[in-house]
Amino acid sequence: MNLLSTIGIFLIVISVIKADSNADLVNAKVERTIDLTSHLARLTSLITVENKATSGSLKSYTYTIEPAHAKNVAFIGAHLVEGKKQKTKLNVVELSKDNQRGALYRVDFSSELAAGKTAQIEVEVVLYDLVRPYPEEISQQEKQYVVFKGNHYFYSLYPTKTQTTTVNLASDKTESYSQLKPTSKSDSSIKYGPYENLKPFEQSELSVHFENNSPFLTVTNLLRTIEVSLWGNIAVEETIDMTHTGAKLIGSFSRFDYMRRQGGQSSVKSFKTLLPSTAADVYYRDEIGNISTSNLRLPSKNNKGEPVELELKPRFPLFGGWKTHYTVGYNLPVYQYLHNSGSNYVLKMKLLDHVYDDQLIENANIRIILPEHASNVEVIAPYSVDRRPNEKHFTYLDTVGRPVVVINKKFAVENHVKDIQVKFTYNKVMILQKPLLVVAFFFVLFFVVILVSKIDLSIVPTPVQEHAKKD
Repeated sequence: MNLLSTIGIFLIVISVIKADSNADLVNAKVERTIDLTSHLARLTSLITVENKATSGSLKSYTYTIEPAHAKNVAFIGAHLVEGKKQKTKLNVVELSKDNQRGALYRVDFSSELAAGKTAQIEVEVVLYDLVRPYPEEISQQEKQYVVFKGNHYFYSLYPTKTQTTTVNLASDKTESYSQLKPTSKSDSSIKYGPYENLKPFEQSELSVHFENNSPFLTVTNLLRTIEVSLWGNIAVEETIDMTHTGAKLIGSFSRFDYMRRQGGQSSVKSFKTLLPSTAADVYYRDEIGNISTSNLRLPSKNNKGEPVELELKPRFPLFGGWKTHYTVGYNLPVYQYLHNSGSNYVLKMKLLDHVYDDQLIENANIRIILPEHASNVEVIAPYSVDRRPNEKHFTYLDTVGRPVVVINKKFAVENHVKDIQVKFTYNKVMILQKPLLVVAFFFVLFFVVILVSKIDLSIVPTPVQEHAKKD
């Protein structure tokens, strides 16, 4: 990034900060929850926003993430809370991730917040690589302990009148935790606060060291291929590299002790993948072959909307630092996901599947193979993705190749399992190309066979030719 771009971003951030500060906006009340029950840290903040200005209204709220966590954001989303169960999704725009104050996000209100009025918004943030194993290496018999470091206070651009923080742990066994009064612990939950009259950007380190044996699975690389055929089928295949990113196993592995359930609490014996309810012809294999120690549960007739559950059991349990590599594939009926009006088509389906609970996919490459001769391709993603240049894919009887939409997504979590739309134009007459090519091929083949059969290639004269010579 050049100097001018850096100065431009800095000026934009400063203008946003000044605009919000001049509006006399304050956090009247904040109820914050930090969920540490898995290897991901989920922060949910219920914020009562108050516009204390005597005149003027606000269009947005700037949400801030402290500098220590700014580069670990996998997902951020916001809702306007209007009742106990009524929530309206709000638009969230990233302003800056490298600002010295942390990461800044603009949350747009569904309607302007007038002077003297309040609004309640809920912001959810998913952070990765912050629940870290400590110690980093354990034996088979040991349990896994992790440490998390955060902030007792609600880190914000605005002053906060009153705030509480609740930390939910994976177990009630804690080695240590910070105790900024008032602090209370009950089973697997720690409550901090209330803290009052907090200044903007105020910090106080929160630290928790506790037992957490939940599956620390991470998909380091995922290659997902979606092949669309107008002859009634969508073929989906995923090739997955998975690693247990918990405390690494030291020492030898004893299968005997493992079968006796002595140790290995943090190891992963199996995990459940959810496929679309109409998935058929499901297959799954690793480098050796078909994974036979797996279960597939189809949805019942009364609940056809339920997903297909695929329970995968690796050939060996996954301990910290261990890896596995496998492939899953299935077919889908095209009519449920591809819709058209004339020559205009729209493909609407999940960009990613639910690979396992509390999933983290570090790098996902998605290839969507469209029918040959599809043109005017447009992609509408539900969140920010890296759109790569289109490619070409050749298969049976293709002449010019099929257009391939290539998408890359870094650090995807469960919140990213959403529908993507791919719009394209396709002339229905072109669907006859392959049948006509097959007909033409056989026509030429039969014509050549007939032609060859009429040609006499013999060297020795036939009896008829000998008799003609004698006459």
